Amino acid sequence: MSKTKYVTLLCPSCNREAKMEIVGTMDAEGHKAWYRCTRCHHSSMMGVIAAKKQDTVLKLTKDECISYSPEKSYTVGQSIYHTDWDDMGKVTAKEKTSNGGFAILVTFEKSGSRRLIENLQAEA
Repeated sequence: MSKTKYVTLLCPSCNREAKMEIVGTMDAEGHKAWYRCTRCHHSSMMGVIAAKKQDTVLKLTKDECISYSPEKSYTVGQSIYHTDWDDMGKVTAKEKTSNGGFAILVTFEKSGSRRLIENLQAEA
C-alpha cells in the first residue's frame, strides 16, 4: 500500500484552507482524485493539483518579533519569537480549541507550522 499523501487546499464544505488527504483516484490517467478534509472529514472529487514546493523561508529579525507567551493574545500577521525553541515565525491563523481555549497557527523559520496556545487564563 502506498503512503498517504496530504495537500493544503480550500475545503468546499467547511470553506477553510485545510490539509486534505488524497484517498483515491477516479480515472486511469489520474486526472481527478478524491480528497478528504482533515478538519470536517468531508470527501470531494477535485482535479489533481501538481504540488510545487513553496519557498517558506521567512526573513525575520528578533527586533521586529514579540516574545511568545501562552498568556498573551496575538493577531494574524504578527511576528513572534519562541525563546525555548530559539525560532521566529509569523501567526498565520487563529482558532478556538475543542476545550474552549484559543490557539494560533504559526509558521516558524526552522520548525515549520506549529499550533500554540494563546490567551491562557490562569486558574485561581
